[in-house]
Amino acid sequence: MQYIFLTDVDGTLLRRDVHLSQEVIHAAHTYTARGGLLSLCTGRSLLAAREIAAQLGVNAPSILYGGAEIYHFQEERCLASFPFSWDVMQAVRHVLADEPDVSVQVFTQKRSYLLRRNQKLEAWGVLEELQEPAVSPDQVSGPILKIGMCCENPQRLQSCRQYFPEGLCNFSFSSRTFVDVVAANCGKRQAMEYLSESLKIPFQAFFCAGDAITDLPVLRRAGISFAPQDAMDEVKAAVSVVVPSVKQCGMAAAFAYASDCLRREADRTL
Repeated sequence: MQYIFLTDVDGTLLRRDVHLSQEVIHAAHTYTARGGLLSLCTGRSLLAAREIAAQLGVNAPSILYGGAEIYHFQEERCLASFPFSWDVMQAVRHVLADEPDVSVQVFTQKRSYLLRRNQKLEAWGVLEELQEPAVSPDQVSGPILKIGMCCENPQRLQSCRQYFPEGLCNFSFSSRTFVDVVAANCGKRQAMEYLSESLKIPFQAFFCAGDAITDLPVLRRAGISFAPQDAMDEVKAAVSVVVPSVKQCGMAAAFAYASDCLRREADRTL
């Protein structure tokens, strides 16, 4: 049986203050050397995920922009994309006008547009997505895959929900102070289903790792799931195995667990 490992990035593999470790990289390569498929499952953009995919040796289609795109790094091509209707920019304009404390980022495949910064984003946002100067909404161009917002006050983020209709948008808190918005027809769960169908891999042959509420749909469907010790309590309660924290290179243990599962499977087929 073919197995695939979907791993979240931020808060699972690394953090702003904790780089991707050689221990984790080695464990990931050991897993793929045993024949396992490895995929990123992240809210990051293509630009911000590329180096991590290269370091880990990702060898299967990856889930990017919170499920709004399926991208194959080895083949350098987009396999599927689920953009918003351009009308979503009206919602973005409402947030900019009515919620001055909320940062706003708009993601297309070719570029991450920073429309407004705040201290929370500067402290905890993805560095690769913060390099450009802030621009106006009129400068956004191309199909929009994801809207990212953050604020120190979660109630202000909750107020933004009214601008993103449930039938058109999937509005999700990735943490207490960060929100990802993608089109209603996509998300990590739908992307996992796409991979299962296209690769002919049943859900019980998925390993999944994550630390946030937005990871729960894939964690709950996987055959075996992992969360770091410093993940949200609701996430830890939903997984098969809790591994050490990001600072303790916990994903090395998760990849080693998956490698051992592959070894036992190979032994049974001899």
